[in-house]
Amino acid sequence: MRITNFEEVGLDKLEEWIKKQGKDNIYKDDLKELLKYANVAFVLEGIDRVQSTLICELKASYVQQSQRYVTMKEDSYIIPKLKGEDYAKAKQLISKAFLLYDKMSKLKDSEIKGRPKVENYLYGIPIEDARYIIPLAAKTNISVAMSANKLLDLFYLFNDVRYENIFKDIKVEFVKLLPHNLGSLLMNLNKKNNYDKEKSFYKTEFDKIDSKNNMVLLNSFKNLDLKVGVGAITSTHGKTPSEVMELWGNDGLKKAQEVTDRVLGYGHDSIAEQARTTFGMMCSMVTYHQQIRHRLSENYREELVDIITDRSREVIVPETIKKSAFYDEFMQIVSEFEDFRLYIARNYSSDIALSFLLNCDQVKLIISTNARIDVKMLSERICLNAQWEIRELSTKKLNELRKLSKVLYIKALPPCVYGKCKEGKLTCGKQVLMKEKFAEH
Repeated sequence: MRITNFEEVGLDKLEEWIKKQGKDNIYKDDLKELLKYANVAFVLEGIDRVQSTLICELKASYVQQSQRYVTMKEDSYIIPKLKGEDYAKAKQLISKAFLLYDKMSKLKDSEIKGRPKVENYLYGIPIEDARYIIPLAAKTNISVAMSANKLLDLFYLFNDVRYENIFKDIKVEFVKLLPHNLGSLLMNLNKKNNYDKEKSFYKTEFDKIDSKNNMVLLNSFKNLDLKVGVGAITSTHGKTPSEVMELWGNDGLKKAQEVTDRVLGYGHDSIAEQARTTFGMMCSMVTYHQQIRHRLSENYREELVDIITDRSREVIVPETIKKSAFYDEFMQIVSEFEDFRLYIARNYSSDIALSFLLNCDQVKLIISTNARIDVKMLSERICLNAQWEIRELSTKKLNELRKLSKVLYIKALPPCVYGKCKEGKLTCGKQVLMKEKFAEH
């Protein structure tokens, strides 16, 4: 692991201020406000995908290396510190997974330039599907840029007792790059959370989610169109919203939809933020990365260790693999990983066992968004160029949202449905099919 391309601007000013005030007189809330003055950027090279997943959850701006660059090299993964026989077993398992990944995604012609199409793969299994067998022990690189107040969230993560073995080395190296007094304050930063109580609170909601019911509406404002309409007239009317609603009388909902449609047509999308919904979602670790990469929604994820202890949970297997000669081998490797990581969790620690989660493992999360965010996210994810699993989940979500509002989600579709494709040379060429599919919308 290396931290490269580190750059900060503004921390020197804060360091001088801390020296004058004295570290013992600095409160974390004050520190958070003062850190907004500065900016930080860095690259983490050669970390594993457990580390990158947890860092991406912090919602700083990041760019991560694509998994299409995973190779069968000896240094393409990180094995946690295990005893002799256990280390050998871990290496054997990971090698089997990488070998299957390599076999499944073999190209007909290795000289193909650019991104291969499905027909270019020997077994019809694109690399995006083959990666479902890759463990989170696989190495990756991640480039991060953040407002310096995000350093508090980063060190809350570094100091989290649930992940103490995961970030030990990164924390030590990162502190060396910071001004001394600031680094000292961050090193001792701890967040007081009662994770058992959080888990208890969300249990009933997570119980509503499973492989079949993998996109479930949990709550929303009573009438989204009315809520946004009130927001629109607050901005565009001299009278108070209650006075306008009284004038509208029984036509209130219809009038609200009309004013919403008109104001959104002007490009004033911010009124759509008045409409909020909360969904429960279950997806593979592959698609979970698609969820957190947007940084727009509020997410609450179940504990990753719960995936390890839930032996009844199904994994996501792409159709291309289900229909192939590799299916049985795929499921056999999944079973071996499930046994091994449960053993590691019981005999070492749960955070060490996280390295043996697979991309095909499913995680449950709660997602809270507003209509403006959903229109943006769904318009990208329902595109036929989007990854198939996130596309299916997004289409399910759109169908539920359309039941709640007739006007808010009109453009929550790829641009080709109501205009022109924006994919350029990468267009799927199926604009007519997409227009027909969503004609009723």
